[in-house]
Amino acid sequence: MTEYSLHSDDDTGSSVVDLEVKDFSHFNGDDMDRKSLDSTTLAKVYSKPHGTLSRMTTREVAANDSSDSENDEDIASKANPAPYTMLNYSQKWMMVAILTMCGFWSSLASPIYYPALKQLEKQFHLDEDKVNVTVVVYLLFQGIAPTFSGGMADVYGRRPVILGGMIVYVVASIGLACAPSYGVICFLRIIQSIGISPTIAISSGVVSDYTLKHERGTFVGATSGFVLIGQGIGPLLGAVIAARWNWRAVFWFLAIGCGACFVVGLFLLPETKRTLVGNLSIKPKHIWSKAPITFVPAVQRMLKYDNPDYETLDPNKPKVDLIGAFKITAQPEIFLALFPAGLQFAMWTLMLSSISSGLSAAPYNYSLPIIGVCYLPAGIGGLCGSFLTGRIIDHYYKKAIKKFENDKATGLIPEDTKFNTFRVRLLCVLPQNFLAVISFLLFGWSIDKGWKIPAALITSFVSSYCAMSTLSTMTTLLVDLYPGRSSTASSCFNFVRCSLSSIFMGCFADMKEAMTVGGTFSFLIALLFLANGLTFIPIMYGMQWREKRLLKEEQKAADAAAAASEEENRENTPDVIVDVTDDTVSPKK
Repeated sequence: MTEYSLHSDDDTGSSVVDLEVKDFSHFNGDDMDRKSLDSTTLAKVYSKPHGTLSRMTTREVAANDSSDSENDEDIASKANPAPYTMLNYSQKWMMVAILTMCGFWSSLASPIYYPALKQLEKQFHLDEDKVNVTVVVYLLFQGIAPTFSGGMADVYGRRPVILGGMIVYVVASIGLACAPSYGVICFLRIIQSIGISPTIAISSGVVSDYTLKHERGTFVGATSGFVLIGQGIGPLLGAVIAARWNWRAVFWFLAIGCGACFVVGLFLLPETKRTLVGNLSIKPKHIWSKAPITFVPAVQRMLKYDNPDYETLDPNKPKVDLIGAFKITAQPEIFLALFPAGLQFAMWTLMLSSISSGLSAAPYNYSLPIIGVCYLPAGIGGLCGSFLTGRIIDHYYKKAIKKFENDKATGLIPEDTKFNTFRVRLLCVLPQNFLAVISFLLFGWSIDKGWKIPAALITSFVSSYCAMSTLSTMTTLLVDLYPGRSSTASSCFNFVRCSLSSIFMGCFADMKEAMTVGGTFSFLIALLFLANGLTFIPIMYGMQWREKRLLKEEQKAADAAAAASEEENRENTPDVIVDVTDDTVSPKK
């Protein structure tokens, strides 16, 4: 069974332009379906002058998707499809700016806190392990919370979840600024993380709503880079604020900054979920999904509210699945791709923590403001990694899809060959994955042995470049594989990387005491090197595993449908006895 469309799934990553004539089955396991076209309809589609018939790979749909046969008018309308999005190129970058403004506070809240840890130790008479717990709980729930909120954003919309989380974050930050005890700080750090951490995953979902696959790497990379730049500049801000005032001022800064951005987002952030607004030309129904800026007449004309493109409304409405992210993560090809990348991000988190603790001790003995400045190379490296990688993976994707289509046209590969999304995306992360092994190792020993400061700064730059490059690529891969549930899919990597980071941070103090900083990094780098080898497995077998799982679920769904149909027919058939002697029919007694 094969699915056909006037637009390639590799171009759109969406189902809004699919020609669905016969719905074969629905099932849950891999959240995929297959549909087929009869020969008559196929001939009609192929005869359209501007239509290109292409064989599509499997795509993700919700379990309640349904499709009916389309008439000639429907098919004709899809020969001249509406634009995928109403946003032009510059407006897409404006959306990146708005998303960065909202998600920036999530990445900032953890590292801005590092320079103030020593002040907390003194005020509440704590040791390093207990102080690190306030960092660990934030990272832990930064991984857990998006797995639930991402599913809600895929059903109810991106805007209400993002803005609601920002409100929670502001309230929790005010509470932290006034916290009277260590226990209250731990509790409010959890609430703060639950509120703001989903914005990073949901931002990737927003980007997927208005971008095509060939440009997605650039915009996802830019969004991730700008959002996570807070990890790099956070310690600098925290050092300056804590040195000028104290640790409480750090949380007042977060509350005021996020509160101001909430007001801007409240007015400017539109709803983009394609099941609700299509290509943005359809007015959202609920008041919480309506941005005040969309009431401006000029904006309404730009979005074509008077003539909406209803055909762009995605009919595949997902149901609320609070454990959907865990189901996706549990798939072997997904986990094997995410684990090495998550391990690299966890190493990056330890690196940021080590800069603060290492440069404040001998032989450096730097003051807080100088330590903050030393975080700048890491921030710049992370930003470069996101931007450059986004453009690189987009360029490589265009070349790969062009070669794939040419090979099919010339008969070098079978016509029904599936495009290997895993291979195209993951090949781009292999160089920086192995480069990270060298840079993290050198960083650990530079801090441990007190090498000259340029060694630590250069290796932190390279390490940050690799970590953010890998993060952008993995997020793009997940959005490509699950366009209809992009927020849920993006939260999978968020869960893996933050969970590993919280585990590493929880053990970091004890490991440093037992093995020194250099020994700890050497041990973890050995794990990272071995984990990088796992990346080759999904490259080679990822698409095959997904196809086998799909066929198995198809057969299971088909058997269930046949059994249900047989049961229904049996119930609707009257139970009678035919008397053949007098040709009469009498009810069975």
